[in-house]
Amino acid sequence: MTLFGLALPWSLPLTLVIYGVVVAAAAWIYRDARARGNRYAILWALATLLFTIVPVLAYLYLHRDAGPAR
Repeated sequence: MTLFGLALPWSLPLTLVIYGVVVAAAAWIYRDARARGNRYAILWALATLLFTIVPVLAYLYLHRDAGPAR
């Protein structure tokens, strides 16, 4: 794959997709936590960006009984 004449590694598109999914998960957690009135919403989002899957699983576990945010 080339971009502006530069050879790019084959894994670049996969890496961009993975980073996109992580950013989307952080945005979702931030919006959901804000909708629930959680004052630590930004910390949940930052933790998701830094540690990827662990905060997502923790957030889902901690809010499993609350149902969808309104």
